[in-house]
Amino acid sequence: MNPTTPSRREMLDEDLQIVRVTLSAISADVRGFSVRAADAIQDALVNLDCAQDEFIRIREQ
Repeated sequence: MNPTTPSRREMLDEDLQIVRVTLSAISADVRGFSVRAADAIQDALVNLDCAQDEFIRIREQ
């Protein structure tokens, strides 16, 4: 693999970051329509944090 090409793990980590930023950005607007939907987004953000923590843990091994 070319050293400048990100690994699959790095790409997935970046994708998780993009999803997290996107969900964070729409959370307040979604709450205006549905509290349940906004709460689900908040739960998803917690789970994404757990996934990112796991990627960091694996990378440090």
